[in-house]
Amino acid sequence: MTTESVRLPLPAVEPAGPAPAPTTQPSVIGLDEPFQPTSSFKFPARRCGNETFSRSVAPAWFARWQWLHYVEETDHILCFVCLKAVEKKVIPRDKFKKDNPFVNAGFSNWRKATEKFNEHERSELHSESIQKLAALDDVPIDARLSSAHARKQATARHCLELLFRTIRFLGSKGIAFRGDTAREGILYELMLERIYDLPEERKWIEGRDNWMSDTVQNEIIEKFAHAIQREIVARSSHCRFYGLTADGTTDNSTTEQFSCCLKYVDSSLEPHTVFLGFYNARDSTGETLFSCIKDIFLRLNIPIERIAGFCFDGAANMSGCFSGVQARLKELNPHSLYVHCSNHSLDLILQEAAREVSLVADTLNFVQGVSSVIRESSKRKQLYQSFFGCDEVSVNILGLCPTRWCIRDMSINRVTAAYPALLTTLHELKDDKSVRGDSRAKIGGLYKQALKGRTYFGLLCCHALFEPCEAVATSLQSATASAQGALECTGVLKEQIDTLRDDAVVDELIRKVETCASQTSLKMPDSTTPRVSKTPARLRQTREPEAVAHGAQTVDWRRSFFEAIDVISAELDRRFDQSSMKLAAKRERAVIKAAEGRSVDLEALQLPEELDTDRLELQLKMLRPSIAKQLADVTKDRGFMCVTVQDVASCLIKLQPQTRAMFSEIEKLIELCLCLPISVASSERTFSALRFLKTWVRSTMTQKRLTHLSLMHTNTDILNSLDIRPLMRDFISTTPERTSTFGHL
Repeated sequence: MTTESVRLPLPAVEPAGPAPAPTTQPSVIGLDEPFQPTSSFKFPARRCGNETFSRSVAPAWFARWQWLHYVEETDHILCFVCLKAVEKKVIPRDKFKKDNPFVNAGFSNWRKATEKFNEHERSELHSESIQKLAALDDVPIDARLSSAHARKQATARHCLELLFRTIRFLGSKGIAFRGDTAREGILYELMLERIYDLPEERKWIEGRDNWMSDTVQNEIIEKFAHAIQREIVARSSHCRFYGLTADGTTDNSTTEQFSCCLKYVDSSLEPHTVFLGFYNARDSTGETLFSCIKDIFLRLNIPIERIAGFCFDGAANMSGCFSGVQARLKELNPHSLYVHCSNHSLDLILQEAAREVSLVADTLNFVQGVSSVIRESSKRKQLYQSFFGCDEVSVNILGLCPTRWCIRDMSINRVTAAYPALLTTLHELKDDKSVRGDSRAKIGGLYKQALKGRTYFGLLCCHALFEPCEAVATSLQSATASAQGALECTGVLKEQIDTLRDDAVVDELIRKVETCASQTSLKMPDSTTPRVSKTPARLRQTREPEAVAHGAQTVDWRRSFFEAIDVISAELDRRFDQSSMKLAAKRERAVIKAAEGRSVDLEALQLPEELDTDRLELQLKMLRPSIAKQLADVTKDRGFMCVTVQDVASCLIKLQPQTRAMFSEIEKLIELCLCLPISVASSERTFSALRFLKTWVRSTMTQKRLTHLSLMHTNTDILNSLDIRPLMRDFISTTPERTSTFGHL
């Protein structure tokens, strides 16, 4: 039995070959996005070449290549991006080849669709169209890019965000960014460490164009620094008065660096001191430094006329009453106050004592010499530490520092505590032939000096004199230090120094020297043989013979100690007798008196014109009843006594807004008191940051990068509060290339 083959009917298809080309040039005029049918759309099918099956448009193509534009009338695919670039006349049509189907005839060879799509996407003209359209910002970027490119942009944006965050971290900590090459350094290694489990990001970072060059680093650092400055201006723009501290130093590349800090009071009546930057002045004259300050305030758009107080050191270029910086600032604001830095004044007092009293000078030279001899060699340091017992704590010798105000007493204490070990170390080293001849001679001289009881007595005297001075110096460096507090501190210090001028104090010091001499080989003066002394003939007022005075050698020790006390006491009176500081203290006491309900004489305060004295007088009378309850809560730990202006400010901010508005003039007076700096400690701290940032291995750092890094390192609280997305958006939008690489944020 035979069966006939059954012929199944074939589906209706169009003839083989590509679809006919359109008779007119394709256009996308009036379209904002490409036409991409959904998956339910029925695309026409046709045979390609000699194939026995039919092909049609695959809906998945539109998800992969988002720039595809389907023409339903002719069943062709065009490049929406390129045609839009031609329409916007950013790229001429003639630049495309005539046989380019995506711009001219239309593409319909579905057999080679994937290959041709990838080839066109990688073409230079397609990339150029994307960049130029992105610059115009007329068409959404997502409509021009394929999903693959969009994923690359997302990866690039993630890496850029990590780069911004890493630079912010390194800048806040003052850590070096770069190494010897572009692929070395902490920045590159830290970026790799942060993306160790992200293969796409790691591939992007390890690529050729990872946007981590020194130029890009400098640009990002600059954006952070400018954002910090803008934030400083925004926080202080409402202030009616400002305070200024400035000082200069030389970095390790012998470049002069001028540091400026701004002090302001916020809306909560809290004082803040912020660093404005380092500036390289061409010289250190008063005119140049004043011009530098004016330029800083002009660039930051801060009115320089609002500077109500400034604090500098005693150098003539800063404190000169005719051509110094303070004199020039007073010309702009006659009611402003200049305060000579309290810490510098106290430091100059101790320097004066060392200059005038040989006992103090010899003691400080001994401490510095011993520390240099022991610390300059590891062998000598090990020898010194070997003389401490197993149960004893090794005392490290600390050298003196000319720029640190609170280090002398600590250095003296350590030498005093380790005196027996120092004697033994110097004795061993003075005969050691392995030590260089010049060093051995120096060690021999120090050993002879250490054997004298006068040296140990000098250490005890300097400790008694320097300990209270450095305690006051530490207090004056506080961010909340005030003029009234500074005067009270120096008054207490003078009383403490004057109490040392007592024979009982000297006898106690001599007793300690004798105790040390009994335990070591110290040479004490022979008390059985009085020392003969008389006044030199050139100093006598008579020709008659003088009676010879006899006394023990310890009398000279006593006289030197009392002389040092007298010098320090007299210098305290002279250097802290500043009219500006006394006037500032009067203003502070006026606020405190008003809070306690006492009357205030406003004429003696010499207030600036910004304060309405009539309204201020009325508000001062109303202050006590209005803040009585709040003041009791603030001062209950101190026996309900108002001590500082900050106490009154704390009470005012607790009032209702309507009640607080009644004391607007008092708030101005409080702001005037709190914004006055009495020490340049804030500027001195920036010098420590300078030495931390610009080291010997980073000495070629440019001035611009140094200033920006110092702003990041010093103002870390502002830096960490910044939103980096606006900074990234600003960075990306700078050039079309960056927009193409990172996309829109």
